[in-house]
Formats: sequence, C-alpha cells, structure tokens
Amino acid sequence: MEQICPFGSTLVTETCRCVHADQVVRRGGAEIVCQAETAYVRCTELFQHLKNVALPEFEVEDDLTTMPHSVLQKIQFGGLLGLQQLITGQVTDTVADIADLLDALESKYGTLEELPYNDLVSSITEYKLKRRRGRG
Repeated sequence: MEQICPFGSTLVTETCRCVHADQVVRRGGAEIVCQAETAYVRCTELFQHLKNVALPEFEVEDDLTTMPHSVLQKIQFGGLLGLQQLITGQVTDTVADIADLLDALESKYGTLEELPYNDLVSSITEYKLKRRRGRG
C-alpha cells in the first residue's frame, strides 16, 4: 500500500521539500508518496494534530465530502510554515526539509504530542493560498 503524504500539496508546489518524498504522476495529476514508513507515521500524526486545532476555527467537520479543499491546504501550508517559525523564530515561505523540521521540533519539544498546537491556529487560519492563474 502506498503511503500518500499528508503534506503533498506543499511538496507539489515546491513550497516545502522532504527527503522521503517521491512524486508519482497519475492521470489526475501528481501525488507525493512517502518512501519511509516512520516518516509517514510522524507526518500523519502531525497532520491529525493540526487538523484537530484548526477545524473548529474553520467551523467544519473532519469529513472529506463536505470540507472545502482550501481548508486542508491552509492546514498543510500554514501548519508547516508556523512550525518552521517555532524553530527559527522567523516567518518564512518555504520549508527546506519536512523531515528535518520534525526532527528539530521533537528535539525542542520532546514529542509531537507536546507541540504548542494552539499557537499555530493563526498561522493556519491566516495563511493566504496562492491563486491559480486562469487558462487560456
């Protein structure tokens, strides 16, 4: 079974990179597959924590059939960039390596469960998605 990266949108747009990511092109577009089971488990756990704090702010349920795709993207982009700011103290618009970022977070906070997720809500809700350019 392929391990689809929970932060795939950030990797496809090259806002973030990850040493474990492998891009797979399919009929519907590109997907990012994680090549390391431990990294996949960590990122999936992190993404779940980010959703738990962000979804109430967007007033949506964790239901893929009703949740706007933009909410998931804001959680991915705003969450990772907010975490990057926790480590560096600076606002940036890229993450050099998600795996390195998670290592740094665990070194600083102990475990992913101990991260100050509530401090990330504003970086998630205020993240401005890039507009797509029209075709034609």
